[in-house]
Amino acid sequence: MLLVASACAPMPPSATPLEVDRTPVFAKKRVSMAEASEQFQREGVQPGQALPELALLALDGTPVDLDAMRAGRPMVLVTCSLTCNVARRSQTNVAALQQRLGERALVVMVYTIDAHPKTDASPYTGDEWVPSANEHDGVLVRQPATLAERLALAQRYASTLAKGTTVLVDTMADSAWMALGRAPNVGVAVAADGVVLARSGWFDPAALEPSLRD
Repeated sequence: MLLVASACAPMPPSATPLEVDRTPVFAKKRVSMAEASEQFQREGVQPGQALPELALLALDGTPVDLDAMRAGRPMVLVTCSLTCNVARRSQTNVAALQQRLGERALVVMVYTIDAHPKTDASPYTGDEWVPSANEHDGVLVRQPATLAERLALAQRYASTLAKGTTVLVDTMADSAWMALGRAPNVGVAVAADGVVLARSGWFDPAALEPSLRD
């Protein structure tokens, strides 16, 4: 499969201001799913490194203490957005992983910058790039320009796709997205002590679950 590649509201006090990188993620015109996975695999926090502090929000926009939420448990983070057809397709596997892990680990969806907005540039290509599945699924929406707009799309994702999985939201600085590797549907497994155990460029429970068994 070929991918065509040509990519505010005030932040809460807990978010760290930084310059938002809007450089398209892919440097060449076409990349395969495998090439994209390799790039997503090598960017961002890596196995053996401590997970950086992530400024995340609840669906109502209030800041969330991720460490308090996981309460000393291991954790799986999966990035997503309503316009990411891969994230929508993988959500059933996320729910299945959550069911298998039960209370032993926290599974969290991190709603990030939208991958394939209508009219606006994709953060992955720098041009409008709308998969046909988005029209079929009725998700032809613009890139949020305010936190309220991003929260609204995250709420829609949570209510229609997340199947009970916790959904948290990146701030408009996109700092969590950048820390996790600027990937639309990356999976990151984190140990109880906050050290990254494994990651998959595209969310793949088989690549993450074994690291959480001990």
